[in-house]
Amino acid sequence: MKLKVKQDTLFIVIGILLLLSVAGFVIYSINFLLKNTGEALDQESLKAKEITRFNLEELKKLGIIK
Repeated sequence: MKLKVKQDTLFIVIGILLLLSVAGFVIYSINFLLKNTGEALDQESLKAKEITRFNLEELKKLGIIK
């Protein structure tokens, strides 16, 4: 009888931990999605970003690319 109570308690505790971890992951994912969607749709940030350019001639001189 005592073992059954311990198993039930352990099952409930593990279930609650799994529920909390899944809920935390879902909330984190939604926040991440909202943040990145807002940044992607913001027209002001598109104008402010500087385009990174690669100096391909220097890479050819170093032998990194052909």
